[in-house]
Order: sequence, then C-alpha cells, then structure tokens
Amino acid sequence: MGASTVRDIVYETWNELKATELPTLTNDSFKEVAIGFAQHWHFPHVLDAIDGTHIKIECPPKSGSAYYNYKQTFSFVLQGVCDAQCNFISVDVGDFGRHSDGGVLKHSSFGRALYSNNLPIPLDESICGSDSLPYVFLGDEAYPLLRNIMRPFPRRGLDNVRRIYNYRHSRARRTIECAFGVLVGKWSVLKTTLNMLPENAIKVVLACCVLHNFVRRRGVSLDNIESNEIDNSWSLILQQLKSIPSQSDCGLYDWDG
Repeated sequence: MGASTVRDIVYETWNELKATELPTLTNDSFKEVAIGFAQHWHFPHVLDAIDGTHIKIECPPKSGSAYYNYKQTFSFVLQGVCDAQCNFISVDVGDFGRHSDGGVLKHSSFGRALYSNNLPIPLDESICGSDSLPYVFLGDEAYPLLRNIMRPFPRRGLDNVRRIYNYRHSRARRTIECAFGVLVGKWSVLKTTLNMLPENAIKVVLACCVLHNFVRRRGVSLDNIESNEIDNSWSLILQQLKSIPSQSDCGLYDWDG
C-alpha cells in the first residue's frame, strides 16, 4: 500500500476506536478496576498499574538529544495505565525518551489530572474493618510516593512486613509489564525502529493500543492467552503469575514462604 493509504488507515483506526476502547474515566469504572485487582491479584484498593516503555525511532531531524535515552537509542515514551486484565485504560504517548518515568508522568495529561486532583478517584473506604484508606495506583521505583501512588519500599534493610508488601506490590504491578509484552508481541511493528516522523509514529502506537484493547475484550483473557500471542519471555512471566497461590483479600500480610 502507499504511504498515504497506510497513514489514513492508522488515523481512522485511532479516531474510530478511541471512544469505545479508551473511554472517559469515571468513578464507577475505577471501582470496577479495583474489584478486578482484589479478585485476581489479591491487592485491594488498586485503581491501576502504571509504567512507561520506550518506542524506538530514527533520530528526528533537528531534534538534538531530546529523544536520546539512557539505553543509547532514540525513542519516545509510551506511558500506559492498565487494569487487572492487562487492558489499557489510559495511554500517553510521545514524551521525549530522555525523560524518566516520573518526569513523563508530570508532563502527561493523566499525570496533570492526578496532580491537580481532577481524576474521578473514589473516596477513601475501609478494608476489612481497618481505618479508611485511599485508592491507589501502583508504580515502580521511578515514580514518586504520593497519596494515590504507591511504590515499593527501598530494597535495603527490609523487614518482614515490608518484604511482604513489596511481594504483593510487584505481583499486582506486573500486569502493566505483561500488557506491554502482549502489545509488542501482537503488533510486531513495535519491535522495530520506526522510521517516520514522531507525529506519525505516535499515531501508529495509539492505533496499536486501541487495537490491543479491541482484540482482548473480544476473545482473549488473561486465563486464555494463546502461546503465539506473546514471545516466550512474557509467556513465562504470565505462567509464573498464575502459579502464585491465591489468598484472601484480608490476607494482605499473610506470608506463605
């Protein structure tokens, strides 16, 4: 196909599917996601897992070092926020590859809404008879510790309670890592270095994200992932996740070894 034809298809895909596959966030939709994390990963009050991944591109003209990242390649960042089933509920694409995950969060539309308290986050509620606790997003060490963002404890000097928390946190947060793995495994264009202008590459990534949700919500679940959907490394991660013993929601601090 000609370049203009492909471009029109990509743009139309994004424009037609964004409203249904990445709908506006609401209080009820956040609560549904929290129920999913409590049921599948036994971590209550989790709204979503959040992380960023680099999309490699050819160095854009006259861009200097803006897109040059710590991996010594040129890229922009896809910041994804996903639910318990590895579906994206929000994506921000296009920040410079030289920025950290925390910096990308500040620059993103999702991050600006979070910092300005404009997200429809549910009110604090009790967990298993405890005091009222906030709903939170789960991020890795690159994200700041905020009232609605939880990150792991530093790895040095961990006591048993903190070690158990990090285990639970990592177990739930790996859904976003798996979402990126499924996305790249399904849409192989993301495995390559995109040789196009950033504004066109961004549309390609956005189209892949809405197609990711479109396909998964219509037949592929976390419990029924075909072996050819993702590469072997991500398949192994999913098998490890599913093999972890289930525990009750109230057993947040029960350590099974």
